[in-house]
Amino acid sequence: MEHESLSRVQDTKRRIYVQGKREIDMTAHLPKPEPAADGETTSALLRRILASLPNKQVSIGYLVLRLRRRSFGGLIILLAALGLLPGISFFCGFAMIVPGVQMTAGYRAPLLPRFIRRRRIGRAGLTAVARRAIPLLERLERFVKPRWLVWTRPPVPAAIGVLVVGLALVVMLPLPFSNLPPAIALLCLSLGLLERDGLLIVAGVLAALVSLAIGALISYAAFEGISFVIRERL
Repeated sequence: MEHESLSRVQDTKRRIYVQGKREIDMTAHLPKPEPAADGETTSALLRRILASLPNKQVSIGYLVLRLRRRSFGGLIILLAALGLLPGISFFCGFAMIVPGVQMTAGYRAPLLPRFIRRRRIGRAGLTAVARRAIPLLERLERFVKPRWLVWTRPPVPAAIGVLVVGLALVVMLPLPFSNLPPAIALLCLSLGLLERDGLLIVAGVLAALVSLAIGALISYAAFEGISFVIRERL
């Protein structure tokens, strides 16, 4: 029995190695990410990434690779910003469920499925998102600093993962302006995690609760409206 368990562990490690090698091969033709500068802010890193995009379209996997040093916080900021794009908010919300579940389960770093990593986004759309999201991020960064550290330690990240899943569901709603409040909440939560700012995390939790309430009201109103139309036609 012990030998079989060891064999399964070795097989799993071998599959992970092969998958990782394939991902490296797939991005071998792209420019290698520059090392993160000491003290570089997340907004500065995002500007640098956008300025050095290799093609008119880029995969989510490539963007995640550039943000790999930022772990869950960087990935959630990226997906929250992309969720503001029309036509892709549902996909980004669905993609955010994955790191949310992984945070709740205690993962140390995010691991996205291959079909999400291969999703391609136009450079023009990324630039449009950057004009809206990065200035807000820069304003937040002026006040961010390590504080209220008890809010940055376990089990708080796991609880934030639950909120991320709920906010991701709100982002997925196909309704106008329904994705902006959760995007702001996700921005606060992820930046608070990145910079170990417990005060910003608390603000993000409050914003998340408000966003979830707004999402519930919008969903209820949409459901009631659809039900009314169906009843009138019957």
